[in-house]
Amino acid sequence: MTHVSVISYIPAIHKGYVDFFKKYSGGTLYILAEDLVREVPRMERDIRALKPEEIKALLEGLKLFEKITVLDRAALPELVHNTAPIVMPDEDVNRHFATEHLAGKKVEFVSVFLRWDKQISTKEMEVPPDRVISQSEADKELMGVALKEAEKSPDWWRRIGAVAVRDGKVLLAGFNKPMPSKDYTFGPFGDPRANFDAGVSIELAKTIHAEAAVIAEAARRGVSLDGASLYATTFPCPVCAKSIAAAGIKKLYYSKGYSLLDAEDILKAYGVEIVMVK
Repeated sequence: MTHVSVISYIPAIHKGYVDFFKKYSGGTLYILAEDLVREVPRMERDIRALKPEEIKALLEGLKLFEKITVLDRAALPELVHNTAPIVMPDEDVNRHFATEHLAGKKVEFVSVFLRWDKQISTKEMEVPPDRVISQSEADKELMGVALKEAEKSPDWWRRIGAVAVRDGKVLLAGFNKPMPSKDYTFGPFGDPRANFDAGVSIELAKTIHAEAAVIAEAARRGVSLDGASLYATTFPCPVCAKSIAAAGIKKLYYSKGYSLLDAEDILKAYGVEIVMVK
């Protein structure tokens, strides 16, 4: 068996890392030092991260690798002359390092979830419905109500509607809209959302999301949504997914969109059935 060189940013040790390392045991592990890790913006915010030297000491006890090295700038020449195949977990810090310091080297990036890096945090994941996709006329009609609500949104960039339903009857409806003004006007300062792509930095907006608007209106009116259904034209963001789960809504119907971060996981953990309407 050909031994490989594993290179990675390792902020903490958990079973995912151990399982990954076992697949490549016997070779050399290079742990990225802080000076190389912090070439990527905002990595100093990872306050749970152990020092690379501490990670090295912990991993040496597992005896998985023949050699473990903390890789800093001074050690880069050693790596450049190393002819062993290079394997790296596919995440942002590792890709940055490979681009900046391994030019001309063949690197195998392995898809494995080890931490919430920026790539995974902003990835759009298709949502598999819990059951056969609904094509019932009743669901289409209720989704149609949500679509009509979406048309009321003054947001030129993205219009989303949502409808809370119980026993086939509409309880409340809402759409995404700016606050405090109902008009989509930002004067000379512009629209902050223009700086971001869809799904990125969703909390930086001057609008309330359709799902949040419905849940907030229900709270204001004293209407319980426990056990109710919600029809949303687009799959909810992670923040709205948490609000849906906390409100006790048990069925989410959507017509398009992707799950970001932990939106789908939160809904399923709270027993919310996910149904796509076509």
